[in-house]
Amino acid sequence: MGDVAGVHNEISGQITGNVVQAGTIHQVVLSPPAPTLARPVPRQLPAGTPDFVGRNDELGALDARMAQVADDTAGNTVIAVVSGTAGVGKTALALKWAQRAEHRFPDGTLFFNLRGHGPSAPLAPALVLASFLDVLGVPAERIPVDTDSQIGMYRSLLASRRVLVVLDNAVTADQVRPLVPGSSGCVVVVTSRSTLTGLTVTDGAIPVVLDLFTSAEAEGLVRGIIGDDRIAAEPAAVADLIKVCARLPLALRVAATRIAARPQVRVADVVDDITADQHGPGGLVSSDDAVSTVQTVFGWSYARLSPEQAGMFCGIGLHPSPELGVHAAAAVTGLDLAAAYRHLEVLADMHLIEPAGHRRYRCHDLLHAYARSKAESDGHSQAVTALVIWYARTADEADRLLFPGSSKLGVDPGSVSAPVPVVDRDQAAAWLNLEYPTLLAAQRVAQQHGLHSATMLLAGALRFLTNLPRTVWPSRLEAETHGLNAARTCGDRESETFLLIRRSDTYQESEQWAEAAADLEQALAMASDVGNPVRLREAWGGLGYNHLAQQQYDQAWECYQNVLGLARVAGNANAEAIAERNLGKISLQLGRYHEALDHAGRELVLRRETGEKTAEAAALHSAAVAWQKLGEHTTAIDLGQRAADLYTARGFSEHYLTRTLEMMAESLEHTGQWERAAQALRHAIEILTEADDPRAETLLLRLRHIEAAAAQKVD
Repeated sequence: MGDVAGVHNEISGQITGNVVQAGTIHQVVLSPPAPTLARPVPRQLPAGTPDFVGRNDELGALDARMAQVADDTAGNTVIAVVSGTAGVGKTALALKWAQRAEHRFPDGTLFFNLRGHGPSAPLAPALVLASFLDVLGVPAERIPVDTDSQIGMYRSLLASRRVLVVLDNAVTADQVRPLVPGSSGCVVVVTSRSTLTGLTVTDGAIPVVLDLFTSAEAEGLVRGIIGDDRIAAEPAAVADLIKVCARLPLALRVAATRIAARPQVRVADVVDDITADQHGPGGLVSSDDAVSTVQTVFGWSYARLSPEQAGMFCGIGLHPSPELGVHAAAAVTGLDLAAAYRHLEVLADMHLIEPAGHRRYRCHDLLHAYARSKAESDGHSQAVTALVIWYARTADEADRLLFPGSSKLGVDPGSVSAPVPVVDRDQAAAWLNLEYPTLLAAQRVAQQHGLHSATMLLAGALRFLTNLPRTVWPSRLEAETHGLNAARTCGDRESETFLLIRRSDTYQESEQWAEAAADLEQALAMASDVGNPVRLREAWGGLGYNHLAQQQYDQAWECYQNVLGLARVAGNANAEAIAERNLGKISLQLGRYHEALDHAGRELVLRRETGEKTAEAAALHSAAVAWQKLGEHTTAIDLGQRAADLYTARGFSEHYLTRTLEMMAESLEHTGQWERAAQALRHAIEILTEADDPRAETLLLRLRHIEAAAAQKVD
């Protein structure tokens, strides 16, 4: 008797395993739900500047604005805009104040670098909103697609909360407005090179204009870095240093840090060096332009780096984003990890970069632009190829770990010396989620340099984006389109077919059925032409899903029959099991319940061969549903319990578990087991409530009906 046959042996094919007779079932043992964990209050502020000095007036202005939160009776969010030239210390001021004030915001602190100025494009508000909604507890599948709906959800969540929002490096008022909460109790601090007058006029923001340091503030910064003794020994030279650095904090910090690292060098000598660079060939004629001044200080500091340190600095300039990890630094420079880490730490000590996490570093956009210009002028641009190839190879390896057993793109972008920093599924997921903005930027660089294989490989490795909030899904579609263009440019029909199928999956995720069908029909024709049975099977499977999702069951049946035949010829048990599963779904929809049992039985055998327990549970669930439709509720309960046990053992299959619990509750109700039916629904409701799934409300109504029916039976 087959495992899914229950009291009737009507499944074709040999089924192995223990048989539980219906007569031996006395109770349903449901696993207790996982405990509900409170989501932590977000505290996203990065570390501030340790040698922060001065800015008392500006800090006071922000404190005064903070006092308005308690007094505001209009229900408006309090906004402050910190503006000033590049390198003047806007971010340092905002973080200093936020760290002092965040204890007043019990519901959290949100922070985001909007990338208004830098090597990559400014971030769209939708991407920032998706990130904020995620840390505020909204599951990815419930984050809306359109920006207006995101804004509404974001403001609703913060309506009764006290949250501090710090938006760094904004470029326009329009980039900021969607990220402003809509009610009192919250404070938003924005930094920008522009005054963002629109926020002041329309939204009542207070402007905090950050000027160059006063002479006293500048001296305080230098004193904190080089010490009292050197200040006392050369007071006039220190005053000259402040002058040649134009009282710009970033320039002063870089110059003073360099001086502190060389105790044998006089401050006056450093001033002479910088002055010579300013007035020499190609240098400045005055120090009135603060940005030009900081470029001169960078040049002076760069000229005194060792060749290896200079190479690392140039490599950072070639990186497509201002933040990178040690492995990427090793890839762009050709160094081993230990040497790359050593040089990055030296550059951080010199304030040419700053730490941004575990073995990760961030470069100020002015420094990044300077580093890029030096890389291009000093002949380092060939390192871009090595960097892009490393990103493509690492992303591909992470994709293989995250989606084991699935088809892969068969292209070789070239070899690299730097190791891949992912070795298991968890690391792969974490790395991809952290690096996806850089991966998108790396693909654009690959296109610019005609690196077609890397462009295609990156396109194939970005499918994880549809596991993230829907706002980033268009990025996957764009990347796959770039990959298709690269495949067509170099005449790689195999890769073109693969990427057509992959892009159709992206269209299907967004329910763009016509676009998906067009890609799949083209892929089907190309796979037939090149004689690739794997791509042929995948294209048929994609078309089958397209029809099934639109309830076009006859067309879907034909497609999956083709998949089944190709899978059997190839001896691919996993593909065969998927075909059997979908044929079983179609049979259920068409009311052919005995056929559905046949398909479920064959799927179960195949799933046990492959050893995938979650898929085995799904096959048991399918059989249980078929038996339920046939009125064999005791058998459905038995099979459902075994499916529930497998789902529970896997630990991350809660979504599927709720479907099984819901199905079991129906059969338990039919057999008069009211309390057990209620128990199953309570478990499902707890899981769905934790996930903020609206189905919880529907099941709650069912639970109330069952509880009422049980009470009547008792009466």
